[in-house]
Amino acid sequence: MPALPAAFAARMQDQLGQDWPAFTQSLSSPPPVSINYNRAKAAGPLYEGTPVPWNDSGQYLPERPSFTLDPHFHAGRYYVQEAGSMFLAYVLEQLQREQTFRTALDLCGAPGGKTTVLLNALPTDCTVVANEIIKSRYAILKDNLAKWGRANVIATHADGERLAPLARRFDLVVADAPCSGEGLFRKTPEATREWSPENVAICENRQRDIVRQTLPLVAPGGVLIYSTCTYNEGENDQQVAGILEKGDFEALNFELPAEWGITPTRFGYQFYPHRTRSEGFYLAVLRKSGTPAGRVSKAPLRYFSKAPGATEQAVAPWLDPNSSLALLTTPKGQLYAVPKEGLPLLGALSQSLSKIDPGTPVGVMKGKQLVPDHALSLSLHLHSDLPVAALDEEEALAFLRKAPLPPRAGQKGWHLMQYQGWGIGWGKLLPNRINNYFPNYLRVRMSAP
Repeated sequence: MPALPAAFAARMQDQLGQDWPAFTQSLSSPPPVSINYNRAKAAGPLYEGTPVPWNDSGQYLPERPSFTLDPHFHAGRYYVQEAGSMFLAYVLEQLQREQTFRTALDLCGAPGGKTTVLLNALPTDCTVVANEIIKSRYAILKDNLAKWGRANVIATHADGERLAPLARRFDLVVADAPCSGEGLFRKTPEATREWSPENVAICENRQRDIVRQTLPLVAPGGVLIYSTCTYNEGENDQQVAGILEKGDFEALNFELPAEWGITPTRFGYQFYPHRTRSEGFYLAVLRKSGTPAGRVSKAPLRYFSKAPGATEQAVAPWLDPNSSLALLTTPKGQLYAVPKEGLPLLGALSQSLSKIDPGTPVGVMKGKQLVPDHALSLSLHLHSDLPVAALDEEEALAFLRKAPLPPRAGQKGWHLMQYQGWGIGWGKLLPNRINNYFPNYLRVRMSAP
């Protein structure tokens, strides 16, 4: 790790006091490796490891494996995630003891870790919006959401100003604000080299803008969760203090086991790497005053429309008939399966946003036949009678590399390519070969170690 910037070191010595030597020593140790299991795709741990104490689907691994060469990773059975950020799971567990969430927004969603925690923790009738402003990161967000397999999520690509018409729509808003990245120094050396007091000031101003745009989106009685991966008060407690000064929010506190090592602050919780098995992380929970309004008014869909009856019939053999999904189409013919309870929020989003990817991308029609989207192969809403081609580990890796697979006697047509019971893509089986429809941009290029 590069040498710590002098200004950062001076401030942290003052902030930590006698803990400063332990903190610096922790930055020289290997970062812990942790994953968050997809509760719908992994009933129990897939690997040896130890639990993350604040998230019952989180696990520390003894060493970092090659996730790229693990078919379980490509099937969306877990997400590689820093343990501190999984604290969101514990917070949601506590909140749901007395509050029900029907709409949630992950404002700064990419690459998708916080959204997968939301999808794990919230009920399936809660519609989760995952937003990302940066185009390249939005593509990564969509891929990770597809792996999770849930249809009750809507991906959006917009800045906070474009979301303004959604005021008071969300019972829960998570704002994992872009920050100076002090908590990533051990894990990301570039963060150390890029740090400066000037950059911290820029981040503080950007966070104030994000907060200003975010507060109106929270419904009366709703919850705002603000987080960063940094240590300094200007990006953490002082941002929360600015929210509380407006008078519409109150900070919430939870009892935490002392052995977790999480440090309470004035308004939130701080993770330090010498006290917890995590990187640096900060989180605060605030509740907005007022009484929840109940059901919100419906808004008509723009851009999306109900798929024609013939298309619904063609798609029916692909989707679980017991799932309450509406099949929507776009002017370009892209099909999406969206939970019916999510349509009112999708309608509101479609009134003001131009880039929306709702639910599960299903595919496109070619004549009277469906050409399935890769995301559909990862869905939790597939028809149980779909033809399946079971792959062992060697075959699964060959498929992910788009290497040739031998033909299968007696099998033909579209098949879900499965590894240990979970889809990783589509193949079209022909008498003399298998056409591999795994996306080229996702193709595994790494060789076995």
